[in-house]
Formats: sequence, structure tokens, C-alpha cells
Amino acid sequence: MSQVRQLLRPLGDIPETFRADLDQAVTPEIEAQVTAFVNKALKPTTRAIYLVGCGGSLFMFGAMRFVLERSPIPVVAMNADEFMLRGPAALGPDSVVIAASTNGGTPETARAVRFARAAGAPVLLVTKDPESLVAKEAADIVLHRSVEAKQVLQGYIAYALLKAQGVDSDFDAAVAVFRDCGAAFESAVHELDGRLRAIAEACVDEPCVYVLGSGPLEGAAQTFAACYLQEMQLKHAVATGSGEFLHGAFEVIDGGVPVIVLLGEDATRPMGERAIRFLERYNERNHIIDGATLSLPGVPKELRATVGAFVMASAVTARLAQHFESYSGRPLTERRYMWRVEY
Repeated sequence: MSQVRQLLRPLGDIPETFRADLDQAVTPEIEAQVTAFVNKALKPTTRAIYLVGCGGSLFMFGAMRFVLERSPIPVVAMNADEFMLRGPAALGPDSVVIAASTNGGTPETARAVRFARAAGAPVLLVTKDPESLVAKEAADIVLHRSVEAKQVLQGYIAYALLKAQGVDSDFDAAVAVFRDCGAAFESAVHELDGRLRAIAEACVDEPCVYVLGSGPLEGAAQTFAACYLQEMQLKHAVATGSGEFLHGAFEVIDGGVPVIVLLGEDATRPMGERAIRFLERYNERNHIIDGATLSLPGVPKELRATVGAFVMASAVTARLAQHFESYSGRPLTERRYMWRVEY
């Protein structure tokens, strides 16, 4: 009989402000800010929309990019330093830049915002702190209060960009959900909490964990592996797309490799299901987190794939990280190098 592993830290509570932070993600004031920016920034001559950030702020554009796949204007997500150093040819007055830095302290993103504005591009910054390093470089800023609220806000921005381009068939329905989505996010945490705890307990002592996701959840897999496990837990982890997993990474599967699969309800779900079929045949340490099992109260069927991706990419992965923290004993707030040394 296996021994139950003891917690080394108390499991973090769901913040008391969880619902309130989400309720403030899309307010009439924020809608007016975003609409004013989009109306000013988008022109008939606009050639490109750039999504710019670093680390989690870059990876967490994944669900937003899924929405923007309907955009007639090409959308490109780039690391902030790479964006500045490469200097895309389309960057200028005929482009739009959406930059993200959760706490606003990322020097690369501050440089990228300054660079884009100097090139004449309109820039909208998504952040928590209006007085931060990055915010000081921006003219147009929209604020959020949490990682979950950030996802909702980015979803609204995506729909506003689509509406301005005449691709707005579900704009009203989507905005109605974004205005009142706290229950969907909060219920997801409660419904999956036991599953997330079991995954953390099974994987916390493993030398390396693989994390898979496809489509809008590929960025969520990157966020969980790079930000939560590598950065915050000092744990070896590998993120890979569910499709690309079968073109290299699957060769390391030997029956006992811990693999976490984030499975959504979007068009790329068959890619995740194919990876799962392989894993179920050749591996015994598979942990599936399936967005299709969530109730998502208040979300109509036609928007489940979209809203579910935002929920999985923020509330679900953040809660899973809290469970890792409780078993490892290492606080998610600690770092070895970040904010500690020059790099």
C-alpha cells in the first residue's frame, strides 16, 4: 500500500478577491479604453498585429491567438527582445502592437514598447501596475488584477480587434460571457482540485516532467513548464506541442515518464487525443486534464472551446502550481536568479 505524501506547506487558498478581480476585468470603462485604442490604431492600411512579451506573458497569448486566427490581418507573437532586434518590416504606423507584462518589470518589454512607439506603431500595454517600468514607456494602458483577469481582458481585446475588422459574429455573446465569467473560472478550480492535487503528488519528486498542449493550450503547457515548474519550483520540465510530441519527444517514453496533457475542446483536440492514445499504450505515468469535463456555468456551448482555453491557461495551471508548492515546500514567490542578479 503506497504511503500518502505529507504536505510541506499549507495549500494556498483561492484568493478572496478571485471573483472580484474577474468582475473587474471587463468593465464599461475598460471596454471604452480598448474600443478607443482599436478605433485609433486599426486602419484600412494596417498590415500586421504583433503580440509582444516575455516568458509567461508571451506564452499566455496562446488563447488570445486562438481567437485572433479569424483576423484578416496577420497576427504574430514574438519575444520582446527578438521583436526589437529583428525589427519586422511591417512594424510602423500600419501595424498594431499589443504588449503584455504582468507586473510591468520586464526590461525587454519596456525596450520593445519604446522601440515600437518610436517606429510609429500604436501600442496597447496590458499590465497590473500603471507606474511600472514598462508602463512608463506606454501611452495606452489597460489594467488587470490577476492572471485570470488578464486572460479575460486579452480575450476582450481580441474580440474588439475582430469587431473592428468586421469579423464579429459572436462579439456580443463573447463579451456578455467575459463580463460575468467569475463562476466559470472559480468552478473549474473546485471541480478539478482533487485531480490537480493527485497530479502534483505523483510528479513533485520526479526528475523531469513533460507537459503537452495543442492549439490555444500549447502556450499554457509552456507557461506551466517554464514559469511554474522551472522558474518557481526549480524543477526540470519540458513543454511540447501535442502534435510535435510525436515527432521526437515521444522517443523518451519508456513506460515511467510523467506526462501532463492539457486537453481542450478546440479544433486541435484530436492532436491531444492522438498523443493520449500513444501514451496509454506505451506509458503508465499519464495525467490528463480535460477541459471538456468542466461545467463552465454561464458559458454557451459555442463558446466553451474559447472560454475553456482561457480558464485552463490561467486558473487551472495556477492552481496546479499551488499544489506543487504545497508538496515541494518551495514557495512560488522565490527565485534563484530572477530579480536577484544582473542577467
